[in-house]
Amino acid sequence: MNKATQNELISLIQNGDIRAFDKFYKQNWRSLYQMAYHSTGSVEEAKDLVQNVFINFWNARYSIDVNQYHSSYLFTSLRNSIINLYKKDAVKKRGLEELLHFDNQPVHTNEDHYIAKELAQTINTRVEELPQRMQRVFVLSRYEHLSINEISETLNIAPRTVKNQLSSALKILRAHVGTYGIILFYIFFK
Repeated sequence: MNKATQNELISLIQNGDIRAFDKFYKQNWRSLYQMAYHSTGSVEEAKDLVQNVFINFWNARYSIDVNQYHSSYLFTSLRNSIINLYKKDAVKKRGLEELLHFDNQPVHTNEDHYIAKELAQTINTRVEELPQRMQRVFVLSRYEHLSINEISETLNIAPRTVKNQLSSALKILRAHVGTYGIILFYIFFK
């Protein structure tokens, strides 16, 4: 297998040969990583994107026609992943802008305030149950309104770690109160 071509490796991969997959990965990852890093400017995002390309390749290995395979397959997959990443970021940004615009024109009833206070108590309880660093990052971001970079400097951790901690905290909170609950919380307690 030392001099195996891409097509020979794919043939072996289709039969579940993990060593062939490892060799295929080693032959292709660097150029994909360079493209991903050039597109994102982030080491972590580039690694995640390349990893997902290979996971998707492994999962789709049975449907790949060895005779029709071309190395552009991996680059096309990566390009689509990068596009999806930017679309997701744009949707998040647009959603936040719409939420902030909506927040400038509230009409709240007493019942709304009661529900929001109950929700705030639930969220505060869940925040207190978060791991210590995650809790600190969440509090600095959502209650003290510090930016990612400010939190990074305050806690002496990488900005990417701050983003990951915030993302994890929001996933945990959403699991308990749902996305709608999180949105209501921000509308009433901005």
